[in-house]
Amino acid sequence: MIEKQSSNVVEGVNALLDMLEHYEDIDNKRIKIKKIENDGDKMVHDTFAELNKTFITPIDREDISKLVSALDDILDNLEAVSERLVLYEVKQPPMYMLDFAKTLQKTIFNVHRAISLLRDLKEAQQILNYCKEVNTLENEGDILLRKATAELFTRKDPVEIIKFKELYEDMEAAIDRCEDVADVVGDIIVKYT
Repeated sequence: MIEKQSSNVVEGVNALLDMLEHYEDIDNKRIKIKKIENDGDKMVHDTFAELNKTFITPIDREDISKLVSALDDILDNLEAVSERLVLYEVKQPPMYMLDFAKTLQKTIFNVHRAISLLRDLKEAQQILNYCKEVNTLENEGDILLRKATAELFTRKDPVEIIKFKELYEDMEAAIDRCEDVADVVGDIIVKYT
């Protein structure tokens, strides 16, 4: 179930990247991302329902709960970005939005790869390598946020500054949630290997 939710997050970031790279018909793309996020909410509910029925779980219940919640948080941030792009009537996203989306996509791919290997703890070192790459990408996201924010303050329109600052912060927050997932995965590896 966690692997399925992770795949859904990959689908969400791919949809957001498509929205930003091909910035037309954005309301329909927003609706698609909202559907992916709703599917993610259902997966969280289903996972918790299954946890309540299952006596023995493959990993600690607390770790499962943390993983599915952090994965859901990533989707929440992706959906917030797509909503704000429409609500704020952004005519064309700045270059930094695309940079954030590409960094986020790489980060989510590493999260997904780590989660997909959790079934086989003999791959512990490879899982930890993916988690390390997530941490590296999260640091890149921090740097990107600082650069993007600094560039914003060279602009004259205060409303535009506020709009894009919120969008950048949502993108960076999604990258932070990826690091949360990687931290939980790393803790699982420490516990079980």
